Amino acid sequence: MFNKILATSVATVGLMMTVSISAAQANPKAMTWKVFGKPLVLNSKTYVLFGSDNDQPGGTNPYEGDTSINKYRSLLCIKKTNAPVPVGLPLSSISPGGATLASWSGGTVLVIPNIQGKQLTSEAVADNICNQVGQIIRGISGYRMAEFHDGTGYSAGWSFWAEAYGYKNGLAQYTRYWVKISDQPANPWP
Repeated sequence: MFNKILATSVATVGLMMTVSISAAQANPKAMTWKVFGKPLVLNSKTYVLFGSDNDQPGGTNPYEGDTSINKYRSLLCIKKTNAPVPVGLPLSSISPGGATLASWSGGTVLVIPNIQGKQLTSEAVADNICNQVGQIIRGISGYRMAEFHDGTGYSAGWSFWAEAYGYKNGLAQYTRYWVKISDQPANPWP
């Protein structure tokens, strides 16, 4: 009899419980970046500056995310090649907070259009998508999802230059790109 009463009480308590979730959990967001300016062609190679527009309304939010993961955006992928800084690339700068801005990434990027943020369920999944597409399109492995700190220099972040593969395929000034961040919770995955 006691077990039956206890089971009924536990079931009743379970039914009366309310669960509260934060707005961030109800509408999860992830960080996106954009292209700045026009591509730069140096020695027949195309270079693009990607970065955060956190100073604009609706722009990048590297701390909480800025775009619902239910949205479709392009996935920015990078393969770090340790290539030297191209001659003629604009110099990087230092922010008031000490971050190195607009630095050379030492890599090549490719873009995968129309990826829903919630498809990127983990860093490994995102990196694998980039790697598989890199193998298909470029015939080489080693691509992964681009990261907030992929530039070079002390405390690199907020933006970086990269050689752009397939400029005509998905790179556009008004497109937003999924980019991961290693030290904040603004990624598409939980």
